[in-house]
Amino acid sequence: MANDFTVSVEVAAPPHEVWALAGDPARVHEWFGPVVKTEVEDDVRTVEMANGAQIVERLVDRDDPGLSYSYEVLSGIPGLTSHRATIWVTPHERGSLIHWRQTATSEVEGYDIEARLAGVMTAGLEHLRDVLEGASGD
Repeated sequence: MANDFTVSVEVAAPPHEVWALAGDPARVHEWFGPVVKTEVEDDVRTVEMANGAQIVERLVDRDDPGLSYSYEVLSGIPGLTSHRATIWVTPHERGSLIHWRQTATSEVEGYDIEARLAGVMTAGLEHLRDVLEGASGD
């Protein structure tokens, strides 16, 4: 059971270019397929999922110079007792690495956030990479 895990994807684009998209909480619907609509008001982000679900998150610990931000799920995922995710960008020899860490606890016995989300998160970061590399002309 893994309720604390990270996925990472290499991108052939400079970190600040990657951060311009990955670091904008209001633009997650542009690169993460399950999200069809994003609204941000102050530190609260509401995302509408393709399946009709609505998830409300609090944006926390934003560090633009460090190219990272975190968010916590407030509502919309049944059984969660806590959830925190962090997205950050680091330099890499070919451009950048985008990292996405998830930690969660649940009242559901045997809950495994990695089993539930690792594949879709990796696919999301791969799509983000494809968008960024296409936009940068690589």
